[in-house]
Amino acid sequence: MKKYKKIYIEITNICNLNCTFCPGHKRALKEMSAENFKYVLDKTHNIGENFYLHLMGEPTAHSQFDKILKICSSYGIRPNITTNGTLLAKQADIILSHDVRNVSVSLHSFEANSITRSLQNYLGDITNFCKKALGSRTVVELRLWNMSRESLADKDSFNYQICEFLRENLCLGSEIYDRINETFFAMEQNRKKNFRLKENIFLGMSEQFSWPSLETSPNEVCKGFCYGLRNQIAILSDGTVVPCCLDADGNMTLGNIFKDDIENIINSTRAKSIYDGFTNHKAVEPLCQSCGYMKKYLQFKKI
Repeated sequence: MKKYKKIYIEITNICNLNCTFCPGHKRALKEMSAENFKYVLDKTHNIGENFYLHLMGEPTAHSQFDKILKICSSYGIRPNITTNGTLLAKQADIILSHDVRNVSVSLHSFEANSITRSLQNYLGDITNFCKKALGSRTVVELRLWNMSRESLADKDSFNYQICEFLRENLCLGSEIYDRINETFFAMEQNRKKNFRLKENIFLGMSEQFSWPSLETSPNEVCKGFCYGLRNQIAILSDGTVVPCCLDADGNMTLGNIFKDDIENIINSTRAKSIYDGFTNHKAVEPLCQSCGYMKKYLQFKKI
Protein backbone atom coordinates (compact mmCIF):
# COMPACT_ATOMS: atom_id res chain seq x y z
CA MET A 1 0.00 0.00 0.00
CA LYS A 2 1.14 3.57 -0.70
CA LYS A 3 2.99 5.32 2.12
CA TYR A 4 2.20 8.95 2.95
CA LYS A 5 4.63 11.56 4.18
CA LYS A 6 1.92 13.13 6.35
CA ILE A 7 -1.19 11.70 7.99
CA TYR A 8 -3.39 14.16 9.87
CA ILE A 9 -5.55 12.71 12.65
CA GLU A 10 -8.04 15.15 14.14
CA ILE A 11 -8.19 14.02 17.76
CA THR A 12 -10.77 16.73 18.48
CA ASN A 13 -12.65 19.31 16.43
CA ILE A 14 -13.38 21.37 19.56
CA CYS A 15 -11.36 24.53 20.16
CA ASN A 16 -11.06 26.82 23.16
CA LEU A 17 -10.64 29.87 20.89
CA ASN A 18 -12.48 31.35 17.94
CA CYS A 19 -9.78 32.73 15.65
CA THR A 20 -10.84 35.16 12.95
CA PHE A 21 -8.48 33.54 10.42
CA CYS A 22 -9.93 30.06 11.01
CA PRO A 23 -12.93 29.00 8.91
CA GLY A 24 -14.37 26.86 11.69
CA HIS A 25 -16.59 23.94 10.72
CA LYS A 26 -20.24 22.92 10.66
CA ARG A 27 -19.75 19.39 11.99
CA ALA A 28 -20.99 18.09 15.33
CA LEU A 29 -18.48 18.80 18.10
CA LYS A 30 -16.55 15.63 18.82
CA GLU A 31 -13.48 14.21 20.51
CA MET A 32 -11.98 11.05 19.10
CA SER A 33 -11.80 8.61 22.02
CA ALA A 34 -8.43 7.14 22.96
CA GLU A 35 -9.73 3.72 21.92
CA ASN A 36 -10.76 4.99 18.49
CA PHE A 37 -7.46 6.82 18.13
CA LYS A 38 -5.62 3.54 18.81
CA TYR A 39 -7.77 1.88 16.15
CA VAL A 40 -6.86 4.60 13.64
CA LEU A 41 -3.15 4.25 14.40
CA ASP A 42 -3.42 0.48 14.10
CA LYS A 43 -4.78 0.93 10.57
CA THR A 44 -2.40 3.70 9.49
CA HIS A 45 0.91 3.45 11.36
CA ASN A 46 2.47 1.39 8.57
CA ILE A 47 1.43 3.78 5.79
CA GLY A 48 2.51 7.09 7.35
CA GLU A 49 5.90 8.67 8.00
CA ASN A 50 4.77 11.65 10.10
CA PHE A 51 1.56 11.96 12.10
CA TYR A 52 -0.13 15.27 12.94
CA LEU A 53 -2.71 15.39 15.74
CA HIS A 54 -4.85 18.18 14.38
CA LEU A 55 -7.01 19.51 11.60
CA MET A 56 -9.67 21.58 13.31
CA GLY A 57 -9.80 21.92 17.09
CA GLU A 58 -7.15 22.42 19.79
CA PRO A 59 -5.34 19.10 20.38
CA THR A 60 -3.92 20.04 23.79
CA ALA A 61 -7.50 20.53 25.04
CA HIS A 62 -8.34 16.83 24.47
CA SER A 63 -9.57 15.30 27.74
CA GLN A 64 -7.31 12.24 27.21
CA PHE A 65 -4.34 14.09 25.77
CA ASP A 66 -1.81 12.21 27.93
CA LYS A 67 -3.31 8.85 26.91
CA ILE A 68 -3.28 9.86 23.23
CA LEU A 69 0.45 10.57 23.42
CA LYS A 70 1.08 7.30 25.28
CA ILE A 71 -0.63 5.43 22.44
CA CYS A 72 1.62 7.23 19.94
CA SER A 73 4.66 6.11 21.95
CA SER A 74 3.43 2.51 21.96
CA TYR A 75 3.57 2.57 18.13
CA GLY A 76 6.97 4.26 18.09
CA ILE A 77 5.41 7.45 16.71
CA ARG A 78 6.67 10.91 17.61
CA PRO A 79 3.64 13.05 16.70
CA ASN A 80 3.45 16.65 15.49
CA ILE A 81 1.13 19.10 17.23
CA THR A 82 -0.20 22.49 16.12
CA THR A 83 -1.58 24.55 18.98
CA ASN A 84 -2.77 28.06 19.78
CA GLY A 85 -0.46 27.90 22.80
CA THR A 86 -3.01 28.80 25.47
CA LEU A 87 -2.67 25.45 27.26
CA LEU A 88 1.08 24.92 26.91
CA ALA A 89 1.77 25.75 30.55
CA LYS A 90 -0.63 22.96 31.58
CA GLN A 91 0.53 20.38 29.02
CA ALA A 92 4.27 21.16 28.76
CA ASP A 93 5.53 18.28 30.91
CA ILE A 94 3.21 15.79 29.21
CA ILE A 95 4.37 16.89 25.75
CA LEU A 96 8.06 16.73 26.57
CA SER A 97 7.84 13.46 28.51
CA HIS A 98 6.37 11.75 25.42
CA ASP A 99 9.10 13.01 23.08
CA VAL A 100 6.74 14.84 20.70
CA ARG A 101 8.52 15.52 17.41
CA ASN A 102 7.30 19.05 16.70
CA VAL A 103 5.12 21.65 18.41
CA SER A 104 3.94 24.47 16.13
CA VAL A 105 2.51 27.42 18.03
CA SER A 106 0.23 29.78 16.10
CA LEU A 107 1.22 33.07 17.73
CA HIS A 108 -1.22 35.04 15.57
CA SER A 109 -4.03 33.34 17.53
CA PHE A 110 -3.74 36.05 20.17
CA GLU A 111 -4.53 38.92 17.83
CA ALA A 112 -7.34 36.89 16.23
CA ASN A 113 -9.29 36.59 19.49
CA SER A 114 -10.61 38.64 22.36
CA ILE A 115 -8.36 36.99 24.95
CA THR A 116 -8.67 38.33 28.49
CA ARG A 117 -5.05 37.50 29.30
CA SER A 118 -2.35 40.03 28.46
CA LEU A 119 -0.07 39.47 25.47
CA GLN A 120 2.89 39.30 27.87
CA ASN A 121 1.21 36.58 29.95
CA TYR A 122 0.30 34.58 26.83
CA LEU A 123 3.80 34.85 25.35
CA GLY A 124 5.38 34.19 28.75
CA ASP A 125 3.80 30.72 28.90
CA ILE A 126 5.03 30.01 25.37
CA THR A 127 8.60 31.18 25.92
CA ASN A 128 8.69 29.20 29.20
CA PHE A 129 7.73 26.12 27.16
CA CYS A 130 10.52 26.93 24.70
CA LYS A 131 13.03 27.08 27.53
CA LYS A 132 11.83 23.72 28.88
CA ALA A 133 12.15 22.23 25.39
CA LEU A 134 15.78 23.34 24.99
CA GLY A 135 18.00 20.29 25.03
CA SER A 136 15.12 17.93 24.23
CA ARG A 137 14.36 16.33 20.86
CA THR A 138 11.15 18.35 20.52
CA VAL A 139 11.35 21.08 17.91
CA VAL A 140 9.27 24.20 18.62
CA GLU A 141 8.11 26.36 15.72
CA LEU A 142 6.69 29.74 16.70
CA ARG A 143 4.45 30.57 13.75
CA LEU A 144 3.49 33.97 12.41
CA TRP A 145 1.41 33.09 9.39
CA ASN A 146 0.05 36.61 9.01
CA MET A 147 3.30 38.34 8.16
CA SER A 148 3.76 41.49 6.13
CA ARG A 149 6.55 44.05 6.04
CA GLU A 150 4.12 46.65 7.34
CA SER A 151 3.38 44.59 10.47
CA LEU A 152 7.00 44.87 11.56
CA ALA A 153 7.53 48.47 10.47
CA ASP A 154 4.60 49.47 12.70
CA LYS A 155 5.93 49.32 16.26
CA ASP A 156 2.37 49.23 17.61
CA SER A 157 1.49 46.07 15.70
CA PHE A 158 1.12 42.69 17.40
CA ASN A 159 3.77 41.11 15.20
CA TYR A 160 6.36 43.69 16.21
CA GLN A 161 5.45 43.31 19.89
CA ILE A 162 5.68 39.53 19.60
CA CYS A 163 9.12 39.67 17.98
CA GLU A 164 10.32 42.12 20.63
CA PHE A 165 9.07 39.83 23.41
CA LEU A 166 10.83 36.83 21.83
CA ARG A 167 14.03 38.83 21.44
CA GLU A 168 14.04 39.86 25.08
CA ASN A 169 12.79 36.66 26.72
CA LEU A 170 14.76 34.18 24.64
CA CYS A 171 17.88 36.35 24.91
CA LEU A 172 18.16 36.97 21.18
CA GLY A 173 20.18 39.72 19.58
CA SER A 174 18.84 42.60 17.50
CA GLU A 175 19.96 40.68 14.41
CA ILE A 176 16.61 38.87 14.63
CA TYR A 177 15.20 41.69 12.50
CA ASP A 178 17.92 41.22 9.88
CA ARG A 179 17.02 37.54 9.77
CA ILE A 180 13.33 38.39 9.41
CA ASN A 181 14.07 40.70 6.47
CA GLU A 182 16.17 37.97 4.85
CA THR A 183 13.29 35.57 5.36
CA PHE A 184 10.85 37.99 3.71
CA PHE A 185 13.05 37.93 0.63
CA ALA A 186 13.12 34.13 0.71
CA MET A 187 9.31 34.08 1.03
CA GLU A 188 9.15 35.78 -2.36
CA GLN A 189 10.73 32.63 -3.74
CA ASN A 190 8.71 30.15 -1.70
CA ARG A 191 5.46 29.85 0.25
CA LYS A 192 6.77 29.90 3.79
CA LYS A 193 10.08 29.94 5.58
CA ASN A 194 11.47 29.52 9.03
CA PHE A 195 14.78 30.19 10.68
CA ARG A 196 16.45 29.09 13.88
CA LEU A 197 16.20 31.35 16.90
CA LYS A 198 18.26 29.00 19.07
CA GLU A 199 18.95 25.27 19.23
CA ASN A 200 15.59 23.59 18.48
CA ILE A 201 13.47 26.79 18.51
CA PHE A 202 12.41 28.29 15.16
CA LEU A 203 10.38 31.25 13.95
CA GLY A 204 8.09 30.27 11.07
CA MET A 205 6.81 32.98 8.76
CA SER A 206 4.19 33.05 6.03
CA GLU A 207 1.61 35.41 4.62
CA GLN A 208 -2.01 34.59 5.38
CA PHE A 209 -3.89 32.51 2.82
CA SER A 210 -7.61 31.99 2.25
CA TRP A 211 -9.10 28.65 3.27
CA PRO A 212 -11.03 26.73 0.62
CA SER A 213 -14.79 27.12 0.65
CA LEU A 214 -17.59 25.77 -1.50
CA GLU A 215 -19.20 29.20 -1.22
CA THR A 216 -16.35 30.83 -3.16
CA SER A 217 -15.65 27.94 -5.53
CA PRO A 218 -15.90 28.71 -9.28
CA ASN A 219 -17.16 25.13 -9.62
CA GLU A 220 -15.22 24.42 -12.77
CA VAL A 221 -12.08 22.40 -13.40
CA CYS A 222 -9.09 24.72 -13.19
CA LYS A 223 -5.32 24.69 -13.32
CA GLY A 224 -3.75 23.47 -10.12
CA PHE A 225 -1.59 21.06 -8.17
CA CYS A 226 -1.69 19.75 -4.61
CA TYR A 227 -0.05 17.01 -2.57
CA GLY A 228 -3.39 15.83 -1.21
CA LEU A 229 -3.55 12.01 -1.64
CA ARG A 230 -0.03 12.15 -3.03
CA ASN A 231 1.87 12.96 0.16
CA GLN A 232 -0.94 13.30 2.69
CA ILE A 233 -4.37 12.23 3.86
CA ALA A 234 -6.46 13.41 6.81
CA ILE A 235 -8.84 11.62 9.18
CA LEU A 236 -11.51 13.65 10.95
CA SER A 237 -12.62 13.04 14.54
CA ASP A 238 -15.55 10.85 13.43
CA GLY A 239 -13.31 8.71 11.20
CA THR A 240 -14.10 10.44 7.90
CA VAL A 241 -11.14 10.27 5.53
CA VAL A 242 -10.42 13.31 3.33
CA PRO A 243 -7.57 14.17 0.96
CA CYS A 244 -5.96 17.00 2.92
CA CYS A 245 -5.81 19.00 6.14
CA LEU A 246 -7.81 21.96 4.76
CA ASP A 247 -11.09 20.09 4.27
CA ALA A 248 -12.60 21.42 7.51
CA ASP A 249 -16.15 20.17 6.86
CA GLY A 250 -15.33 16.87 5.20
CA ASN A 251 -16.68 18.00 1.84
CA MET A 252 -14.44 15.56 -0.02
CA THR A 253 -15.37 12.44 1.93
CA LEU A 254 -13.60 9.35 0.63
CA GLY A 255 -14.92 6.94 3.24
CA ASN A 256 -14.83 6.27 6.97
CA ILE A 257 -11.95 4.40 8.57
CA PHE A 258 -14.29 2.91 11.21
CA LYS A 259 -16.51 1.41 8.52
CA ASP A 260 -14.31 0.85 5.47
CA ASP A 261 -10.92 -0.67 4.73
CA ILE A 262 -8.32 2.12 4.46
CA GLU A 263 -6.86 0.63 1.26
CA ASN A 264 -10.28 0.67 -0.38
CA ILE A 265 -10.82 4.26 0.76
CA ILE A 266 -7.62 5.64 -0.76
CA ASN A 267 -8.21 3.66 -3.95
CA SER A 268 -11.82 4.76 -4.32
CA THR A 269 -13.14 6.27 -7.56
CA ARG A 270 -13.27 9.76 -6.04
CA ALA A 271 -9.77 9.51 -4.63
CA LYS A 272 -8.42 8.36 -7.99
CA SER A 273 -10.17 11.24 -9.76
CA ILE A 274 -8.58 13.79 -7.40
CA TYR A 275 -5.14 12.20 -7.67
CA ASP A 276 -5.22 11.86 -11.46
CA GLY A 277 -6.54 15.40 -11.77
CA PHE A 278 -3.54 16.86 -9.94
CA THR A 279 -1.22 14.56 -11.88
CA ASN A 280 -2.52 16.39 -14.96
CA HIS A 281 -2.27 19.76 -13.11
CA LYS A 282 -6.02 20.12 -12.76
CA ALA A 283 -8.20 20.74 -9.70
CA VAL A 284 -11.33 18.68 -10.30
CA GLU A 285 -13.03 19.10 -6.92
CA PRO A 286 -15.01 22.33 -6.23
CA LEU A 287 -13.36 22.74 -2.80
CA CYS A 288 -9.88 22.47 -4.32
CA GLN A 289 -10.78 25.06 -6.95
CA SER A 290 -11.26 27.69 -4.23
CA CYS A 291 -8.16 26.80 -2.20
CA GLY A 292 -5.93 29.79 -1.49
CA TYR A 293 -3.06 27.51 -0.48
CA MET A 294 -3.17 25.71 -3.82
CA LYS A 295 -3.20 29.05 -5.64
CA LYS A 296 -0.34 30.28 -3.50
CA TYR A 297 1.58 27.14 -4.37
CA LEU A 298 1.07 27.90 -8.06
CA GLN A 299 2.89 31.21 -7.64
CA PHE A 300 6.12 29.29 -7.09
CA LYS A 301 5.65 26.41 -9.55
CA LYS A 302 5.65 26.65 -13.31
CA ILE A 303 2.70 24.48 -14.26
